[in-house]
Amino acid sequence: MDVSLGLLILGTLVWAGATLALQRSRRWLLFYLTGGLGFVLVVLFWASTLGLDTALEAIEARQAVGIANLTGIALSLLGKTGLAIPNHTGWAVFDVGIECSALLEMSAIIGLVAFYPAFSTGRKVSSALIGTAVTYAVNIARIMLIVVLINAFGTDWVFAAHAVFGRILFFIGTVALYWWLITRPTMSWIGADLGKAVADE
Repeated sequence: MDVSLGLLILGTLVWAGATLALQRSRRWLLFYLTGGLGFVLVVLFWASTLGLDTALEAIEARQAVGIANLTGIALSLLGKTGLAIPNHTGWAVFDVGIECSALLEMSAIIGLVAFYPAFSTGRKVSSALIGTAVTYAVNIARIMLIVVLINAFGTDWVFAAHAVFGRILFFIGTVALYWWLITRPTMSWIGADLGKAVADE
């Protein structure tokens, strides 16, 4: 995702201007979609340009090594983001890349909350902080699940551990988080409005 700095700044300003214009015109659905989706793209491109994505991946890789060593798995670090996973068939190397960094998902939860018109500022801040922290924790759990499965069952499990079990765990965790932070309160508000409308008839 190499983008020139000038183009990135221009794109960010265009996105911010379009989002502000939609907010002022009270076109809430377009505002929410433009703000939330645009925020994710802006974060990803800026993170890639500034090297923050690889820094995050390196931090998570080191944390995985630390946790694994505490549990008795002799996990070691290869380079900045590679994990050398010991198992009965030898060693398997797993790289913590952009897909396993949860940068996309953390940006998405912040964007979904920050541009949700029904939330107050305080609610947006608290929900964004909780959502980011929980998403990060679930992602670390996903990485550890991959490490544990490969360590226990061997290199033949690399694909299944990452593409199946790791993704299932992360999917369940993020869906539950989105429901708790956004869907649940929205349904409560809609239910309250419907109840009030029925009572007024």
